[in-house]
Amino acid sequence: LDLHNLSGEAQRLEVELSSTGGLDIGNARRNITLQDQQKTTLRFPIASGSAFGLVPITLNVAGGVKLKREFALQVQAATPRQQTLRRYALAPGENLEIRDATLGGFLPSTTTSHLTISDTPPLDVKSAVHGLLVYPYGCAEQTTSTAYPHVFIGEEEAKAFDLKSFSREERARMLEKAIARLGAMQAPNGGFSLWGNAGNYEYWLSAYVANFLLDAREQNFAVPGHMQQQATDFLLKGLQEGVATLPKGGKVSYDENSVWRDYRYAGPGRFGVLAYGAYVLARESKAPLSTLRELFDSRELAHSGLAHVHLGLALHLMGDEKRAQTALAEGVAQERRFNDYWWGDYGSDLRDAALSYMLLERHKLDVRGKENLIALIASELDARGRYDYTSTQEKLAVFLAGRQMLANAADGAPWEIDLTMKTDDKTSTRALTHTASLVQGLDLANVRGGIRVKNPGDKKLYLELALAGSPAKMPAARNDVVELRRKLFDAQGKPIGNRSLKVGETVIVMLEVIPKVNIKNALVVDHIPAGLEIENFNLVQGEAMDVVQIEGENPAAAMQGSDIQHVEFREDRFAAALSLNSSNYRSSAKKLFYRAKAVTPGRFVFPPTYAEDMYRPNVYGLAEGQGTLTVVGGAPR
Repeated sequence: LDLHNLSGEAQRLEVELSSTGGLDIGNARRNITLQDQQKTTLRFPIASGSAFGLVPITLNVAGGVKLKREFALQVQAATPRQQTLRRYALAPGENLEIRDATLGGFLPSTTTSHLTISDTPPLDVKSAVHGLLVYPYGCAEQTTSTAYPHVFIGEEEAKAFDLKSFSREERARMLEKAIARLGAMQAPNGGFSLWGNAGNYEYWLSAYVANFLLDAREQNFAVPGHMQQQATDFLLKGLQEGVATLPKGGKVSYDENSVWRDYRYAGPGRFGVLAYGAYVLARESKAPLSTLRELFDSRELAHSGLAHVHLGLALHLMGDEKRAQTALAEGVAQERRFNDYWWGDYGSDLRDAALSYMLLERHKLDVRGKENLIALIASELDARGRYDYTSTQEKLAVFLAGRQMLANAADGAPWEIDLTMKTDDKTSTRALTHTASLVQGLDLANVRGGIRVKNPGDKKLYLELALAGSPAKMPAARNDVVELRRKLFDAQGKPIGNRSLKVGETVIVMLEVIPKVNIKNALVVDHIPAGLEIENFNLVQGEAMDVVQIEGENPAAAMQGSDIQHVEFREDRFAAALSLNSSNYRSSAKKLFYRAKAVTPGRFVFPPTYAEDMYRPNVYGLAEGQGTLTVVGGAPR
């Protein structure tokens, strides 16, 4: 705190720094005397204590002058946020008590919890939507997925899912912002690229954005007409050309001249992405029936049931009911082939099942085996046990399917439950009657004290407890699919090791990423300690970095690699989206660089580096927690 006496006379001051947010402030109250024109700087040591989030701080100065200043300090956990799900079944007349005194091992200040109750295996729509709304990155797919809930969730639906409510005007503003961002990622030919590189447009991605624009328009939100028309023209041209070049007889060839080599059209997943484009075009009655029938004849090439469902819906909308029913029946029955393979459609068994169910319900089509999709969705979620192991595609699909199930259950037979909440000092009981999934927000005292439920009715009930937060202990490293290492160097490229940094000192951070599986859309994230700030927000331009050599690498040249699709330099983290190839193990190691400066003296936790497949989040790597970083005051050497 800088103080400068400009009053014209000596001042005796009482200075107090305080916080109601859980910060521990050392030597928070001071009495000082300043002569006229005298300056001084007071330093207040702060420990995070129990604080989390945006913590308010108040400064009061009293004496010859009275001043009050208020500001906030962001406090973040050093451990990555996680979520656990616990499922229970409750037979008629049965009682159950749910209690977790340790809150799942999460830091209490970071923990949130809710309970979902239903007479069918529930889908945790609240977690799915919340995960979308707080997702921090913004490629074209992620921008679309994170904006999608605002198309459908009005104030009533927000209440049903125990979500924050937004007005129609607020939703419109957020959608307008998302659509404008997507417009900047649209290539001149009407297609969309993942990170805005016009030459890297993708057919599936273009169909996905076009479908989102159609849904937004149908809900009476503003959509630029030229943007929609360009996307439609791209899909139509690509559908006709793509179907005409599909291999006949269901044969897949990896010859260099084969259509399967064009990864803008999803390589071996071409049938699936074309079927999606066909469905989007059919929604506007613009899918040529002859082209759809030709695609139908090549359906042996489909890698997933969702591709059949998209084709069947397109045929249905364009009037060929016989072929439509065949394709839909095959779609409900077919499993996704080689689920770990990148088919270019950003999907998974979970995403495909949830979207297939939602689409069949949306178009009011009764297909034998449709209800089996609900069981498949539940089993996939059970197998993962965590919503942080779901991609943005999967979260959106779970939301859309859950929303549809809620609508279907609205006219169903009611079920009953008695819910007793315990806290340290009181107990409250409520008898609830509902016809669909019920989402009950929980205080941490409820989880610690215990939740007792009784099923007084004649229906079997299902419950799901969700706990989310940052672990109190640093999670174990994981390097089976991606190995991660972080090293710090000085401005001349010399290793820093474990020594302290001085305020003002520049460091170059090197991240070594060693993939052990192929990851088409990898995201590498390095959260920086609070004592550092990223200094160079445009490192890819070089800026004198080309004269430094670090472990045989030129940082500026390394950051120009064609496999790096996108780089972000934020206040609290460095993030890079890139393609990782595991062939030739050592030669496939990727080195990423960014520059930071030591700005605040203190001792700070170094969060672990993290990498994941953006569309298979259960495929991830986590570095060892690397202890602390110490920054000392004084000028750099």
